Amino acid sequence: MTTPHKTSTDDRRRMVAEAAYFRAEHRGFDGGDAWADWFEAEAEVDARLDETENDRLVDRLEERLAAVDRKIKAARKGLSGMKSEVREEWERELSKLVKRRDAFHEKFEEIREKGLHAGEKARQQAEKISDDISEVLHRVERKLKKIGK
Repeated sequence: MTTPHKTSTDDRRRMVAEAAYFRAEHRGFDGGDAWADWFEAEAEVDARLDETENDRLVDRLEERLAAVDRKIKAARKGLSGMKSEVREEWERELSKLVKRRDAFHEKFEEIREKGLHAGEKARQQAEKISDDISEVLHRVERKLKKIGK
């Protein structure tokens, strides 16, 4: 899984400087505290950057969940044409996979609700579950192709 794009230190500094400038400009450059402007601008910029990173994470996880759902649907379709004894075995495997998908969906919802504050561990768990599902689906697809030949 790829890591989300991070804003460079220089870009962040530039964003903070602009936000601090606009704070001072808003009050007509009259009075105020440049340091307070800077610290408030930092908090504002960091909050926006956190929100952007959260949006990227949620988008990536949503895409993976949608891909898993499509693959499960395709696997079910592929199983429908198999002999009953083989199909039953694969349906059990697929059922286990659906449980893993549901666990991934649960973690995803937790991350969506809490955003980036959900913690690195929750994100890692969701991504591991997603990776596990992808691996199992890949094995299922390979075996379905062998059976179909």
